[in-house]
Amino acid sequence: MPKTIIEYLRQHVAVNPDELAFSFLPSDKRSFSDITFKEFWSEALSVANFLKSKTKAGDKVLLVYPPSLEYVVTFYGCLLAGVVAVPIPLLYKDISAEELPSIVKNDQLVLALTTLNDLPTVKKFWQEQKNLVQPLDFFTTNNSVSLLGDLGDAIEVPPRTPAFLNYLSGFTGENEEVISTHEDIIESIKKLSPMSPEKADDIFVGWLPFFHDVDLAVV
Repeated sequence: MPKTIIEYLRQHVAVNPDELAFSFLPSDKRSFSDITFKEFWSEALSVANFLKSKTKAGDKVLLVYPPSLEYVVTFYGCLLAGVVAVPIPLLYKDISAEELPSIVKNDQLVLALTTLNDLPTVKKFWQEQKNLVQPLDFFTTNNSVSLLGDLGDAIEVPPRTPAFLNYLSGFTGENEEVISTHEDIIESIKKLSPMSPEKADDIFVGWLPFFHDVDLAVV
């Protein structure tokens, strides 16, 4: 039985490489997008390879993304590199300047990742808040990440390794940090099974939240 999210993904890639892994249906008129397990593994490992060239295991990486497959790929890229993802919504849309410092001031972030389209706006926002936040280098997970060549391999981590850090839903006054380990995520999913029995070919409709929600993490 797999003990980490990485092991579960590797198992799916080995058994069902050409089956659909994720689909994304945007809320606007953009086209529906999907990706197979083999494609997903390759793209996530490419992100991981980039991160391993810039970070060390356990470092914290800020993810500034709209809901998208690219966000999911980048999140798993962090897992495969052994770094801790710190996902937040696009700054200029969902977080005020007053809320931002309480979110990032204690995180010791090493770098930030965003999309190529959103990079100019995100960097401009960050520069405007330079007196409130730490200096941070921003990189994209589009072409610059995918052209790195050798993909290397995923980092093996213990089940209690932190997978991501996020915040209580609604960004309350204290903005309490919530750390989720691989084991926390797997145990939360196990709790869902008795309430919603599933089969191997079922399609799960859900989301990867930017905030703590629905008992997805253990403090």
